[in-house]
Amino acid sequence: MRKKRGLTLIELTIGIFLIGGIAIVYLQSMQSSKKKNEFYSEHFMASIMAAKVVEACFQETDLNPYGIEALGLADSAGKPFSFSTMVTDGQTVFFKKPIISKETTPLLYDTLKKDFMLNIKTDGASNRYFTLDTSFNWKAGTGSGDFSYLCRFPNYVMKKEALSTFAFPESQLEKKVVERIFEEKNKSLSNFVSSPAAMEVALATGRIYFTSAGLFAAPEFISAYQKAEKIAGETHAANSAEYKSGTEAFFIVARELLDAMIYLQPHLETINNDIAMIDSLNLRNKSRLELYIYKSTLAMEKMKQLFFVCVNEAASRYREQLKTSTSLREQRTIVERCFSMHRLMFSTMNFCDGVFPSGSSESIIKQEYYEFLDTIQNYFTERDNTIARLAAQEKKFTQSDQLVKRYFTCDLVYKLFSTIATLKSKLPTIDPGTLDPKTDVIGEPKGDGSVSGALTWAKDQMEGGTGKGINVNNGQFIANDPNTWDGWCLAFVGTAYGGKVPELQTESAISSYNAFKSAGKITNDKKPLAGAVMYTAPTPDNEYGHIFIATGKFSTDGDPIVITTGYGAIKEMTLTEVANDLGATYLGWVLPKVQ
Repeated sequence: MRKKRGLTLIELTIGIFLIGGIAIVYLQSMQSSKKKNEFYSEHFMASIMAAKVVEACFQETDLNPYGIEALGLADSAGKPFSFSTMVTDGQTVFFKKPIISKETTPLLYDTLKKDFMLNIKTDGASNRYFTLDTSFNWKAGTGSGDFSYLCRFPNYVMKKEALSTFAFPESQLEKKVVERIFEEKNKSLSNFVSSPAAMEVALATGRIYFTSAGLFAAPEFISAYQKAEKIAGETHAANSAEYKSGTEAFFIVARELLDAMIYLQPHLETINNDIAMIDSLNLRNKSRLELYIYKSTLAMEKMKQLFFVCVNEAASRYREQLKTSTSLREQRTIVERCFSMHRLMFSTMNFCDGVFPSGSSESIIKQEYYEFLDTIQNYFTERDNTIARLAAQEKKFTQSDQLVKRYFTCDLVYKLFSTIATLKSKLPTIDPGTLDPKTDVIGEPKGDGSVSGALTWAKDQMEGGTGKGINVNNGQFIANDPNTWDGWCLAFVGTAYGGKVPELQTESAISSYNAFKSAGKITNDKKPLAGAVMYTAPTPDNEYGHIFIATGKFSTDGDPIVITTGYGAIKEMTLTEVANDLGATYLGWVLPKVQ
């Protein structure tokens, strides 16, 4: 049996060195692993935070067309910024809520405070988008850390092609214009309109008239509006399905009207710019086209008024729904629609006359929108920063009169309503029924006794007409002698009415006036209907008085435009010009009735 022996000093020393070496290697390995883990952890944190920045941009631009500007990443001209900032203590908009501070999140704060920088680089070189380069840089024990996230966002409010489901088919347009406006069949439009500009006016008129007529007659449009009015007249809670259905119906009607009007806007511009070109048409065709331009303008005015009513009603109902909504997703949808509708009303409030019977349209629209913006900004400051920023930005846009400049829809609608107002000022203020020319009196010796016939016949004696109306007192007509009707004003008006109005068969203009006056038929204002007979009093130089015919048109300052004899031709003049030339007093007007 062997005797046991212990470790020698040398062996023990070697063992200790071996264990120490292993320990050192292990500790070094552990330290390296810790640093790597720290680096990976910070890299992961950077990726998460970069994603948060990009997500915030997506959220902002999804709701707000100028969200990048609202976030402070671009100036008011759309020029992008580049910057570098700390993310702690609310130094950047992306990490203000919840804020990263020593008090709230000490461990995260200490980590991010180590030169953890958010860098934003933007590139707005493209007109369609800008590039956002979001990166984080930090220092770690194993070296500098860096994480980059590249994304593209819309760089402007994209313009969309104006379309309407009620647009009249282009393939049928010329045929319909010829048949309806010019009352002819199986002919080309060029048979009636030789000027290219006048032809474009005729086609534009057809687009507006037939599109608007189709819209107002469409069963789906009628149904939506009737549904909206029906539900609006009932009492429902703002969060009920019935209330929301009524709101949606008003929104649909407003959207259909807006789509149709924007689609028709360039065609209205064509008429407004080139309406003078229709003077190249003969009297019959010019009068027919004038009638449908008049009807088309009235249709656009009706669409405008109904649009304002529906937009205002929908906006009001959405505001009520917002008060009861608890879903942030639903709230964002409602807020977006409210902003869109209020923008349109605010930017075009100068054209809202008559929409609010209770007061000034401009005052009501301003007050409602500013109150809405204040409410939205205050409510969502702690709930949704995107909506709060949108409200603050919108207030700045309204106060600096930038809505039309910023939003292409506001710009289009403003131009549209401006054009309607301008074109209305160029049209006669008349009963459109009396404008429709009686073509069978053109080239005839006298009118047919109707108001339309009298006006058409009188126009036919002017320059550009046939001038074949016969003055029975001298047997002459203008085509042969331009002075045919000089001194025969009562005969001219009586012949225009076909010799069928007894009060126009008297001895003089003043006796005709007295006959109408004794019957209580004279109106003393200066707003005569088209075809009305008008009178001025006798003067020392003219004991018979003067009689002439109202065209239904008015000058820009509201002066009636008339057709009169006495100037070596049949002319259009204003009432003031006739009265001043004669030195006579205006007596009044009457619309004759054939016995």
